[in-house]
Amino acid sequence: MNPLLEVDGLSVAAPGRRGTTYPVRDVSLTVEGRGTVGVVGESGCGKSTLLRAIAGVLPRGLRAVEGTVRVDGREVDTRRPSGEVAMIFQDPMTGLNPVMTVGEHVAEVPRRRDGLGRRAAHDLAVHLLQEVGIEDAEHRVDAYPHELSGGLRQRVLIAAALSGSPRLLLCDEPTTALDVTVQARFVALLGRLVEDRGLGVLYVTHDLPLLGTMCDRIDVMYAGQVVERGSTREVLQHPAHPYTEALLAAAPRMDSRRARLVSIPGRPPVLLADTAGCRFAPRCPHAVDACDAAGPLGPGTSGHESACVRRDELEARSERGVAWR
Repeated sequence: MNPLLEVDGLSVAAPGRRGTTYPVRDVSLTVEGRGTVGVVGESGCGKSTLLRAIAGVLPRGLRAVEGTVRVDGREVDTRRPSGEVAMIFQDPMTGLNPVMTVGEHVAEVPRRRDGLGRRAAHDLAVHLLQEVGIEDAEHRVDAYPHELSGGLRQRVLIAAALSGSPRLLLCDEPTTALDVTVQARFVALLGRLVEDRGLGVLYVTHDLPLLGTMCDRIDVMYAGQVVERGSTREVLQHPAHPYTEALLAAAPRMDSRRARLVSIPGRPPVLLADTAGCRFAPRCPHAVDACDAAGPLGPGTSGHESACVRRDELEARSERGVAWR
């Protein structure tokens, strides 16, 4: 059986005065039905651009120049939205029109695309609000976004995304503006919807520990490329790329007595077409001469993939609980 989502060799170009840059370069990934895949990386690594290309909503000035995107075996046009793909954006306040009611947001797609009548659209909106766990949906349907909490607004965005009956749900850091308690409820709701509706979910975030609670697999992105991929357990417990290890070290820990958080030195490179070798090498304390010719993802000793030329050494040390030097 084919995966629900297949991205093969996708590159996104951004022409500029100093030349064309590539915020996404030769990215391939898959998402299964009833599966959740996380894409993680620091700000500016290309995560959101990747999602927008898949959804067909790239901003002006960006365009997909290579590769294909298939949903349920059918190739989709990255220049326009697909009815089988829905996206939930980061900020639930700016994602909603302040002069439209909750019901108008949720029913907009069925009314415009499917020609649903006013009464039927209203009933559908109430049903979807109930499905995403909004109490008193019959009254909330007539509320405006400013009358709802951040958590409720995020649930409205989910209901609006579901109104088009998508097969694939793209989540662009949807819990960033939510507190920890509301975030946990959101993750639980998303898990239930995946099972009940058979959705595939591609979840983008910079929060590696969060992905550990909700994803089947993790793809780690750096400078527009996937540098590590594997099951959630393997990636979090036995990282096979120094960038993944650095992200894990930078995450706050409740059981740590460190006075200061660990940061990654330097900054990501300019993403030009002729950027060769490992893009993380200039920031990596473990770089060697072979990094200048580092290739694509390859299998490590545990079976998950890494683009690091020293992946076997890193995995072996992480499995023994020994710091890499």
